[in-house]
Amino acid sequence: MRQSKKHRQWLKERDEAIYTFDVEKFKKFYRKWEKRGIYTQPLPSDAIIEISLRKMVCVLANPRQDKLAEARAWLSERGYSWTI
Repeated sequence: MRQSKKHRQWLKERDEAIYTFDVEKFKKFYRKWEKRGIYTQPLPSDAIIEISLRKMVCVLANPRQDKLAEARAWLSERGYSWTI
């Protein structure tokens, strides 16, 4: 299946946003794509975003291994599962 240019751009920006584990960077990404109609739900709290960023890395099909290890360690240290 061929991906559209818009979809490839979204994937690229999504990966850049989640791999930083930076809440503000993710919010900026979310708001940009929200204006384009991709997202319709309000953003959750910063604490939920912080946890979710790491969980997203854990469920990617082909995550960067360094970021996967970092995400799993962070979640485990705080008593969270690796799944969504």
